[in-house]
Amino acid sequence: MPKVKANTLILIAGIIWFTASIILSAKAISWIELITYTQLVFGVITAIILSVIKIYLIFQKITLNNINRIQSFPQTNISIWEFHKIKDKLLIVLMIIIGIGLRSAPFIPKYVLFPIYLGIGLAMLYCAILYFKCFFNKKL
Repeated sequence: MPKVKANTLILIAGIIWFTASIILSAKAISWIELITYTQLVFGVITAIILSVIKIYLIFQKITLNNINRIQSFPQTNISIWEFHKIKDKLLIVLMIIIGIGLRSAPFIPKYVLFPIYLGIGLAMLYCAILYFKCFFNKKL
């Protein structure tokens, strides 16, 4: 199992969250051509509201807890798989399964999925920035 320093593990976590945010946001953006202008405007407003709710109710707490936990590891080299606790990993897997299920459901229109994917993508981008901010503050 590859091992890294705590600060590098924070960077890896940030990269993973950033990548996931790009994937979700790109998927939402790919649906723009399938929705009307009104649905787009409403979807973007809804996505912003959803992202703020997701940040403050779930993601920010998870991110800050993970940063603090990683920084508190007594060893200098930490397994790259330890950037999330097991319950957080299960939550991530559950969210992926739900996302695939929603995207695959033929009866859910893309204008409904657009704000969900974009909102979660934006919330994940915010958390990736928290990881990067922590990483670069340690480097400076």
